[in-house]
Amino acid sequence: MPKKLFLPVFALLTILTLSYAFLSRAAEESGAAEGLTVSPPIREVSLKPGEIYSDTVRLTNPTQNVVELYPKTMNFEARGEGGDPSFYEADDTNHKYALASWISYDQPKIALAPQQVVEFKYQMKVPLDAEPGGHYGVIFFATNPPEKTEGTSQVSIASMVGSLILVRIPGNIKEEGLLEKFYSLKNLYVTTPVVFNTLVKNTGNIHFKPEGEIKIKNLWGGEVASMVFNAAKGNVLPDSSRKFEEKWAPATEPFYKQPIGRFTANLQLEYGEAAKGLTSVVAFWVFPKWFIVTVAILLLALAFFLIRLMIIKKHRRPPTHHPAPPHNPSRPGHYNPPRSHTNLS
Repeated sequence: MPKKLFLPVFALLTILTLSYAFLSRAAEESGAAEGLTVSPPIREVSLKPGEIYSDTVRLTNPTQNVVELYPKTMNFEARGEGGDPSFYEADDTNHKYALASWISYDQPKIALAPQQVVEFKYQMKVPLDAEPGGHYGVIFFATNPPEKTEGTSQVSIASMVGSLILVRIPGNIKEEGLLEKFYSLKNLYVTTPVVFNTLVKNTGNIHFKPEGEIKIKNLWGGEVASMVFNAAKGNVLPDSSRKFEEKWAPATEPFYKQPIGRFTANLQLEYGEAAKGLTSVVAFWVFPKWFIVTVAILLLALAFFLIRLMIIKKHRRPPTHHPAPPHNPSRPGHYNPPRSHTNLS
């Protein structure tokens, strides 16, 4: 190889080698972070003001790579109607539902060998003046050290895994909820499943899990199906509304067993320690495609039969004979025969 080409080729090979090593390392770290599991994903406890609570989070590294993790605490609240948490910084202690500032731990960094399981220990010290009701925080585990910034973006949060913590402080607890909406996505279904949406609002100061069932009844009031409401045990946080979706998927085989007609969905819910009730009813119709096609064919056949019958009757009707008009002597051109006179004398 000429000497003039040696240095450029050597530099190019060096750059390619370093780039490949960097990309491989980044891919390994990304895969390791994605494979990490945290247990429990949610912890719910009841604590008193001044109480110190100790617990652990189990971290599992199922990958073949060494993973370095950095814990970070944040507060969270409800965002939107989907029940997704919205996180905000731990130093925001003025929020009445804040919790992150109560959490402390000794390990600023955790190293997990391949296939290793580690118990991460933490403590919560409840302030003596803790406000009664719900308090909500999370312990995140990130592959990068926490940066001192004014806020944490949702993109960076998406790259972490965490364990949510929901704490109940006794005292002036207000468990209040209301049923904002209960409706079916459509009034008429030609295909199942039938989808119901329920919007529950929490107007109190503590989270709760609405539980109950939805009973499906036919036109005559007979129960044809029953569904468990909120089987996933989702919470409704204070000052928020959460939408729950339930589906009724009746059997579709054989086709003649498919539901047909008008039905009602009867919602019966309970929430909170006092088991307060929420109820609602919505009506909907189910007409399967085969039923619609069958009815359409029958109607067309009936219309054809009626039209055919009218045509046959019209052709079979006898001709109409019109009688001769009566003689009118006052009209010129008409013959007026002489009247016969009878002599009565």
